[in-house]
Formats: sequence, structure tokens, C-alpha cells
Amino acid sequence: MIRSIEQQASLMALHWPGFELQHRSSRRAIWYGELAGLECRYLIAVDHSLPVMGIALRYQFPRVRVITPRLAPNTKAAEEAPLPHVYLDDRDIPNSPLCLFDPDQNEWSHDDYLALTTVKWSADWLACYEIWQVTGRWRGGGRHQSGVMRRAA
Repeated sequence: MIRSIEQQASLMALHWPGFELQHRSSRRAIWYGELAGLECRYLIAVDHSLPVMGIALRYQFPRVRVITPRLAPNTKAAEEAPLPHVYLDDRDIPNSPLCLFDPDQNEWSHDDYLALTTVKWSADWLACYEIWQVTGRWRGGGRHQSGVMRRAA
């Protein structure tokens, strides 16, 4: 069962009351809210749309971006330079959407609630990002694509 924008908004308000719903239509919603990493607080945007017919579901999933502080590329990192586990947007690398799960492994579906999956995974990602910034190694797990990340949509 595909969760409606109304269902997503209701559970986000319940579990993440500090997140502000800044855009809402019958097919799309965008929330802004703060999450804590290990040492820093981040403002993130969660952009979610209902699926579009004709496009494989595995390519349609929520996009999470870090708004402030901006992600800091590290070209000298031992793993996943210039940023770890993102869908690299080479036009604006610090604004690249986070890679929170493997779409090829069906780790997220439109049946899932953002509040119970995507937001929590974003907090985990931020903690792993801070460790990566210090060590140059990604400790968050996941499948690596031989150093090549997919371009953001």
C-alpha cells in the first residue's frame, strides 16, 4: 500500500514535531528540520513525492539533502571522496542527496513511513559522515559502487 502524503505528514508531525512541512500538495511534500550528528546539528530537507507511473519504483524514493552546515567535500579521504554515500551532483557537490539505503535491495518502499525510516537513517548518516570527515573511512556500511556514485536526479 502506497502511503499518501497525508499519511506521511501525520506520522512526521507525531514523531518529528520539530520538522516543518514547508511544501505540500496531493503528490509531494518537503519538510525541513534539525538532526544531531555526533558533534553538530544539521538542518536537512526531506523531499518526498508519490510515485509516477512508467518509472520504476526503485528509482523513486525520498531525497534528503543537508542544508546547513553544508557538507564539506574531502578529496583526500581514503574512501568515497569527495563525499561518502551520496548521489553525487557534480554541479553542487555539497548539495548532493544522501544515499540512505540500497534501492536495488528494496530496503525502502512507498509502503514505508518516512518518519520511521528515512529521518532516522538520516541521523545515522550524519554521525557516520562526521566520523568519515575525521578518519577518511566510511563506517556506515552499505554497498559501494567501485567509487562511482550515481548522479542525482
